[in-house]
Amino acid sequence: MLLPLPVETASKMSLAIHLALAACRRERSGTAYQFNELLRVLYMTLFLQENGFGALPLELYARAEKNLNGCLSREKQDDPWFIDAETASVLEQVLRLHDEQLRGITYRDLTAATERLEAFIRSARISPLPDDVRLAVLEAQANSNDQANGTTSATR
Repeated sequence: MLLPLPVETASKMSLAIHLALAACRRERSGTAYQFNELLRVLYMTLFLQENGFGALPLELYARAEKNLNGCLSREKQDDPWFIDAETASVLEQVLRLHDEQLRGITYRDLTAATERLEAFIRSARISPLPDDVRLAVLEAQANSNDQANGTTSATR
């Protein structure tokens, strides 16, 4: 439990998640399982980071979460498991950290993060991220959309 994950185990876990991202980047290739694996690894990476393994801004996690949710709710419902280029780019950053984490964590660390994920799934919470971080990302996107559309909060 105190030894690092075997290289072969870490490599297999990493390969599986990278294949899921690759499949979801191609139209009509992703599946619900692969999409859920991407969401699972997003939260696992966050939980491992909170335990001292790596550091990405919480806003990046919130952007990835928001973008994944957007992929599910976009108008093009005939391919809900397709991930657009922006979402893929954000997830690639998370996956790079996750790969690093897998090379340095122990089974105990992996088990602790998995238990936190399972507790979150059983909870009524919509996200393990702090609400203020999630709201800041949503507001930043709304402001960006307003600028792209030539409006401001004063003209709404």
